[in-house]
Amino acid sequence: MARIDVIEQADALGALRGVPSGSVGMLLTDPPYSSGGLFRSDRSGATSEKYQTRGFAKKPDFYGDNRDERSFVLWSVLWLSECYRAMEDGASAVVFSDWRQLANVADAVQAAGFVFRGIVPWRKTSSRPQPNSFRNECEYAVWATKGAIDRAPVAGAKYLPGLYSVPAPVREERVHSTQKPLELIKSLMEIAPDGCVVLDPFMGSGTTAVAAIETGRRFIGFEMSPEYCALANERVSRAKSAGGVA
Repeated sequence: MARIDVIEQADALGALRGVPSGSVGMLLTDPPYSSGGLFRSDRSGATSEKYQTRGFAKKPDFYGDNRDERSFVLWSVLWLSECYRAMEDGASAVVFSDWRQLANVADAVQAAGFVFRGIVPWRKTSSRPQPNSFRNECEYAVWATKGAIDRAPVAGAKYLPGLYSVPAPVREERVHSTQKPLELIKSLMEIAPDGCVVLDPFMGSGTTAVAAIETGRRFIGFEMSPEYCALANERVSRAKSAGGVA
């Protein structure tokens, strides 16, 4: 049985089977993209080389980032199907992707049973300009739901933006090489019911868990890397000790 409010060191696909059916109010996760380059040799490299700039202290490597395109889709359908089973009816799934895997993630959420609702871009605000090119300054959150949602314009209905412009975490201050900003995760979490359980099968640095604590929600989370699992649980402990403010 999955534990609540503790990040467990585990492979997501196996651990998700221990999450009770219908117990989760939101899926919010940033899985490994397996797209750190255009060629197979790029994807097979260490994440400490693909995603980290020279001159900065190296972060630990993380796992599962070397799948080819077809295996990435098949693997995504497997773990998303387990998430679908675990979620409440009407609950939202928000799954991050980059531009290379965006179509594949959108396909995978639908193959797993979700209703595809749209794409929410995250504009990082600090990307480098490229000659004769558009800036590569966005990552994307694929939004889907488990079945129908209530869109009646009643009192208490939530009206959320369709685009978030939030700076990426400063490299020197990151715990994880691909860490998302806490402000962004808390903002996306507003789609979830107050006090619900938020599921993140790929906790990384634990930002989803900290966001859940700071917004008065619970969390279930897994992280395969022992190094990141320890670091993430340290962040969780600090957030809990601070009374929900990390």
